[in-house]
Amino acid sequence: MSSMPDFINHCFRSLSLPVAFVILSTICFVLALGTSAAAFHLLNGGFPPNLVPVVAITSVVASVPLILQAMPTIRRLQNSQDGLIAARNELMDQVTELDIAARSLDAARMDLENRIDRRTRELDAARSAAEDANKAKSAFLAQMSHELRTPLNAIIGFSEVMMTATAMPVARRIAEVEEYSGIINSSGKHLLSLVNDLLDMSKIEAGKIDLHIERIDLAALLSDAEAVIAPLARDREQTLFCLLDPQAGALEADRRALMQILLNLMSNAVKYSPPKTTIMLSCTGIGNEIAFTVRDEGKGMTEQGIRRAREPFTRLHNAETSSQSGTGLGLYIVGSLAEAQGGTLTLTSTPGGGTEARVCLPHRVVANRPRTKARPAAHEKKAVA
Repeated sequence: MSSMPDFINHCFRSLSLPVAFVILSTICFVLALGTSAAAFHLLNGGFPPNLVPVVAITSVVASVPLILQAMPTIRRLQNSQDGLIAARNELMDQVTELDIAARSLDAARMDLENRIDRRTRELDAARSAAEDANKAKSAFLAQMSHELRTPLNAIIGFSEVMMTATAMPVARRIAEVEEYSGIINSSGKHLLSLVNDLLDMSKIEAGKIDLHIERIDLAALLSDAEAVIAPLARDREQTLFCLLDPQAGALEADRRALMQILLNLMSNAVKYSPPKTTIMLSCTGIGNEIAFTVRDEGKGMTEQGIRRAREPFTRLHNAETSSQSGTGLGLYIVGSLAEAQGGTLTLTSTPGGGTEARVCLPHRVVANRPRTKARPAAHEKKAVA
């Protein structure tokens, strides 16, 4: 009997007590009924009529001690099984949490790698931009050295000739003095223009652009700008037109800054357009703004060229323009002076189709307007290849 509880525990440990009791009683009943029937048949040659009830009662009575003896063990096994199930469920929950944590770590690692890669690209771009700016500044200094040295040499050389011309005949001396004085005067004006560009640049970078707002006579403004640029255009056999829209309206702005804007744009148009071409300056009203537009018939620029042209210390060189003088600050100064007055500079160009530069200003400029650093590509229109 000592092995019977173990057998019962092994067979019925996963069942509840009532079910185990019923199954065990049924097994005992079947075994007892078969054994009793076989014994009575061998001994008496038949079966007693009350064999089945007696065997059933006997089986129940026999199974009760077995069930009672195995009950504690069955309970312990069931409790152990419940504990194992709970432990398995807890372990599965922990595995799920670890899987979620691993996925979160992978996502964080990928995000960190992406941020590092993005930051590396930004640093590379910033380094490249700094290198380009350093190259542009070096090129600017070299250009400025040439631009300053050439007129200074002319001034010094021709002034020395004038100082030593006392032995010449009076008539020849007077003629050469007049010629040399003109050269010295033009060289001095060129130097003044370079110095003014540098001073304007320093004011722009320091954010110290002083505006003197006044009501501007647009017809007189365009006439004065034309008078300054016309001799340069005539020297290159270019035709200069100035058009004023009668409906343009009134303008209150800084006249000196606006004049400098027009002169820079028109001088660029003259400088970078072939001889015998047409340059047009127009003033029109567009909504709540007044637009000053300069169109030329030059070589034009690509989209990249437009962006570079707006940057300080940058000059676009080709076979026809590499000999032109200048600081490379003209368009940058124009854009900054326009922005300081609440306006915009827009460049539109097509390679081989000329360039259009347009400055739009509000009818009434507000003095001491807060200024942000100029963005070279903020108001570009794409060039058509």
